[in-house]
Amino acid sequence: MRHSFCWWGVIAGACLFLPSLPARAADDSTPPASKDDARQSISLGLAPGTPQVGALPGGLTPAYGQRAPDDAEWRFDFHGFLTMPLRVGLNTRAGVATTEQHKEVLHAPPVTPDYRDSFTYTSIVPQPYTQLNFSYGNQEVTGNVVLLSRTATTAASFYNPPDQSGISDAFVNFRLPHLARNVHLDIDVGAFTNRYGVMGEYDEGRYGTPAIARLNGVGENIIAKVGLGNTVIQVEQGFLGQFDKFPNDVLPSGWNNFGNPNEGSGFVNHLHAGVAYLSTATVGFHYLFAWTQDDRASQSTRPDGKMTVLGTDIRLTTGNLGHLYFAAARASATNVGSVGRILEIMNTGGGQGLINNYLGPNSNGTGTLTTLAFQYDVSLQSILRYPNVFTGETPDLVLSLFGMQTRVTSDDKGVNIITSSKYDGVTKRKFGAEAGYSLLSWLAASFRFDEVMPDSNDSKQSFSIVSPRLIFRSKWQAHDQVVLQYSRFIYRSNVIVRSGYPAELDPSIKPDRDMISLSATMWW
Repeated sequence: MRHSFCWWGVIAGACLFLPSLPARAADDSTPPASKDDARQSISLGLAPGTPQVGALPGGLTPAYGQRAPDDAEWRFDFHGFLTMPLRVGLNTRAGVATTEQHKEVLHAPPVTPDYRDSFTYTSIVPQPYTQLNFSYGNQEVTGNVVLLSRTATTAASFYNPPDQSGISDAFVNFRLPHLARNVHLDIDVGAFTNRYGVMGEYDEGRYGTPAIARLNGVGENIIAKVGLGNTVIQVEQGFLGQFDKFPNDVLPSGWNNFGNPNEGSGFVNHLHAGVAYLSTATVGFHYLFAWTQDDRASQSTRPDGKMTVLGTDIRLTTGNLGHLYFAAARASATNVGSVGRILEIMNTGGGQGLINNYLGPNSNGTGTLTTLAFQYDVSLQSILRYPNVFTGETPDLVLSLFGMQTRVTSDDKGVNIITSSKYDGVTKRKFGAEAGYSLLSWLAASFRFDEVMPDSNDSKQSFSIVSPRLIFRSKWQAHDQVVLQYSRFIYRSNVIVRSGYPAELDPSIKPDRDMISLSATMWW
């Protein structure tokens, strides 16, 4: 099945590392990639440079790629992704409005509990994001530079440096497809991001959250693939460090993204192994170990921190019957407050993010997170046209089911003084569904429902989201879309949102119940 998320595969598996692989339309007469090419596309995680966003609304915009001749000369490639949303939260003014004030108020961004570093994140509220990928190379070696920003200066009310990432990734990729018979070697050296446990077929899934881990650093990553008939065995190893440490004599502030002087220089070693059959079924096993042993963390008074992540995932890419993904992971933290964002679990900002969002202030950064996640995407036309391949040129219904659960154990046996939830023994759960119908070549509609339970034992903290959308595009398989969305947040009695800078939970703030957004997205 070829549907909306296929373009990530073009960019991640082809355009970034194989600069002679241009994107093409579905009606291109170029023959499909060979069986040998399909083996190389198998992956246990997202390739560096793949945009750090979740699935697009509706799952309705296909794209394809092709392999250029092996004798291609050196060439320059430029690819990108952008999404720019107008978002408005609707609410009523707290207290009595004066004669010069409206009772109804408008908030931008919406005041909702949809925070990227929190378990309550659903990616329903669209976020500004721009990424430009530049590469130069040939079939064997490619230099890659990625520019990334989570804002646009023209529309921002103030300048927030952390949102202007600038050069996000800069690395050299070496590709050795014929090192030995049926052996392919792929090597990255430089600064880049790795993601494991991605729920989507070619993206970060409906929640925009890797279920196992996200790695950020500078170092190396080696992928070896061995073909044995219809089976491919993949082994991956990587080691990453960081450029520097946040100085002890600099105050945390907005301009430095509230850096933490208690964190030391971090390192992570990770190993992965997987088996794939007929490019359809892939089983992966993941081991990651991050640690710090820096005597500059809190002037030598803070314990060395470490975190171990064990995970496994199963991916079924069945063509006409859709894409199914399941992951299970266990992250074990010890004194993790001194470990920075070199390792992110559930999009958190390193060890301190785990303490703030999961383990609790009195945990000493010690505890575990056990996570289960799944996602299933299927096209109705692909099922009906089996065994033929659906090209996406007619009306279609795309269905998606998804969910995630995290069980927390912590050395902090107290309760959160704001939410009244325990830190130890809490289970967090969320699930949802989306249906997208492509009516015309230029028009589609989707409907998404989400249920979020920050504490399964306290229903008062739960909330639901209902989100109908209209999707406009230039043609059936366009590389562009404009989405008009309305979301209704249905809160229980104890849903608390953040306020301030840095943002912290504030029970005095009434969350917005309605949101309207208009977002433009394009990729090339």
